[in-house]
Amino acid sequence: MLRTTIINLVYAISFLDLFAIGLTFPLFSSHLRDLGVSHTLIGLLGSTYSGVQVLSGPLIGGWSDVRTRKSVLKTTLLVCTICYGLLGITSSIYFIFVLRFILGIIKHTQSICKAVISDIVPPSEQTVIFGRSAALGSFGFIIGPLIAGHLSEVRNGFTYVCALTALLFLINLGLAYFLPDESTKRKASNNQSILWGIKYEFRKVMKDLRSIDWNEHWSTFLLRFLFGLSLSCFFSNQTLYLKEKYELSERYTGYIVSYFSTIGMVSAFFINLINNFYKTDYTCLIRLLHFFTILTVCFICISISQSIWMFLILLVPFSIVSTSLRVVSMELMLKQSDKSHRGSLSGASNSIMSIMRFISPLLTGLVGDIFSGQYVMLVAVIPSSIGMGVSWYMKTSVKSDIKNK
Repeated sequence: MLRTTIINLVYAISFLDLFAIGLTFPLFSSHLRDLGVSHTLIGLLGSTYSGVQVLSGPLIGGWSDVRTRKSVLKTTLLVCTICYGLLGITSSIYFIFVLRFILGIIKHTQSICKAVISDIVPPSEQTVIFGRSAALGSFGFIIGPLIAGHLSEVRNGFTYVCALTALLFLINLGLAYFLPDESTKRKASNNQSILWGIKYEFRKVMKDLRSIDWNEHWSTFLLRFLFGLSLSCFFSNQTLYLKEKYELSERYTGYIVSYFSTIGMVSAFFINLINNFYKTDYTCLIRLLHFFTILTVCFICISISQSIWMFLILLVPFSIVSTSLRVVSMELMLKQSDKSHRGSLSGASNSIMSIMRFISPLLTGLVGDIFSGQYVMLVAVIPSSIGMGVSWYMKTSVKSDIKNK
């Protein structure tokens, strides 16, 4: 009964966390533009936030090992409540940068929730629990932009949105108090400090990267990077692109973000159906080539589309292909490795994707200032086109190897 209660609390916290993020996500870039911030500076803010998130992950993880998950979760939620409350009432770019920097360090609610589940649920059951938590979180990211879009129509709408976001974090803080206290400190008994934990995490990452046979896996990781970079170019500019190209209000931008999130959630159910068309594609390379080709075509069509309705139609194949590529690229990576190296490959993949999330906001921000905000989607065409070429090269190489045998 206690375990079920804890899991349900984690579900609620995960849902409210992404609901809160879904409120500010569609409006933040537009709010910065209204304050006179350039595309480059917006990109720098996004890159800084992503970079700080990567670096602070081991810090928060080590802190929760030394202390307790509950105490660290309460502290981080309190800081998030204060930061989002202040974010809605300030117009100082420097202060916004400081607040985002603090949020980048402290905002690891989903990671802490996963750690709580890992502490109480056997490994054999964790996949199901994580899947349910992710599904609930996705639902929060659907309704968040809808509500934010309506609130933004009110005078000083961004202030109200941030106030609601802060309120949701405050509710999460209240829920965190109901988590049971831990009687022992997992790491403190071994005299392990937070600093030791951070060093251990970074050493582990470097060990994972060094242990990989890059001659064998370079192409797989390159495909993962290119796929992630092209998607990040889209997502980091989606709301601003809609506002500047189609002159949409924040309300309709929120609708479209919710629409896309809904398609993304539904797309997951089509993966098996799509794979049934590729039953003989044991190497995954035919699927990768086809999916990268469709992704590239979608980006080109999105870039040249002058109709918002065409944009909405293109989001359907784009979302399905994006979901499929995420799954198939991981499938290829796991197929090319044995069980003893899958953990290090997965860890290295996460590290590479983190680097990508750091690069893309600044890159697209520079393009937005040098050319125009309407051209940022063309940036996404470059990595997806390279991914198409790499997939074709890998496919032809495999065919040549088979013929030579």
